[in-house]
Amino acid sequence: MQERSEGILERRTRTVGEEWFMSADDVLDKKVVNPQGDDLGEISDMRVTFPEGKVQYLVLRYGGMLGVGAKRFAIPPEAVISRPGDDRFVVNIDKQRLDELPGFSEDNWPREADFDLIQSTGTMTPPSREEAEALKQSETPPPEVVTTEQVETRPRRR
Repeated sequence: MQERSEGILERRTRTVGEEWFMSADDVLDKKVVNPQGDDLGEISDMRVTFPEGKVQYLVLRYGGMLGVGAKRFAIPPEAVISRPGDDRFVVNIDKQRLDELPGFSEDNWPREADFDLIQSTGTMTPPSREEAEALKQSETPPPEVVTTEQVETRPRRR
């Protein structure tokens, strides 16, 4: 009869699916970059539909000098990645594409977001708020984020 020694295995899981909110003040004037780090401008406005009360799109102001001569683009909010604790948004748009396109004028706002601006070749997933904070601080996430489960193994008899 042979016995295996007891051991304890540890498994860590992160809490996901947390929903959090931003005020309009947190969104407006926020800088926007693409995954390559190119400056794409800032969020200058947003369009909200009623009676649903849903944000239809965010207005990306790109280029120009002190707002003069800037182009405006209707960015779908679903395509904007917000990393908690970061002072900018990330959106998967090629900067050269913004240079080439005319955008929309202040007098002629589109009804819908321009999903064609978004590059879908790569996946971008934002970290959870706790992960972003942990990365920022280079520390282990707080206990609420990491659940440690101990699994005890018992001696096996043969």
